[in-house]
Amino acid sequence: MHGLICKTLEEFVIAQHGSRVWAGIRRNADAPHGRFEALRTYDADLMIRLIDATGARLNRPVTAILEDIGHWICTHPPLEHVRRLIRFSGRTFVDLLYSLDELHDRGRMALPGMDLPHFEIAEPKANAFHVTSRWSFPGAGAVLAGSLRAMADDYGTLALIDTGRARRIGDVWIDEVTVQVIEQAYQAPREFTLGGVT
Repeated sequence: MHGLICKTLEEFVIAQHGSRVWAGIRRNADAPHGRFEALRTYDADLMIRLIDATGARLNRPVTAILEDIGHWICTHPPLEHVRRLIRFSGRTFVDLLYSLDELHDRGRMALPGMDLPHFEIAEPKANAFHVTSRWSFPGAGAVLAGSLRAMADDYGTLALIDTGRARRIGDVWIDEVTVQVIEQAYQAPREFTLGGVT
């Protein structure tokens, strides 16, 4: 598991619940002492233990926590660069949806060791999208759903986003997310320019 993923969980819990809560989660998950390093590689089982320990400590379903993480990644002010990178995916929210199948390869170009999910998107009927994720780790659909909710707001789009069933086939976890775009221009989008942060 790429250290950036572990680091994201660590930063999310500390930002939302404090360092003492994170210290307890780390102990319960039998995680190594100290902060995670973004460019290191960690055992995937460690991340599963950390997610489970987070759910137990916060008394919340793991999928709900993962959705919150996805939303936080796109809205937390220190991560503004992430939001801006996502906005480069297209002028509209639908453009963003259609760019999801490029995310894995783009991530590998930026960070060669990064293990990102593979996304496939279909539009079985107008403005109704079905996204399938394939990843070595469970929960990609929940993280994606949280991120898409944040980005729909960013684009000013009214959309219904739901996670579907998750199943495991061999070493691959398959998650499903459905997106119903009700109105693309529901409200004014958040300002976005190429030259600076707004």
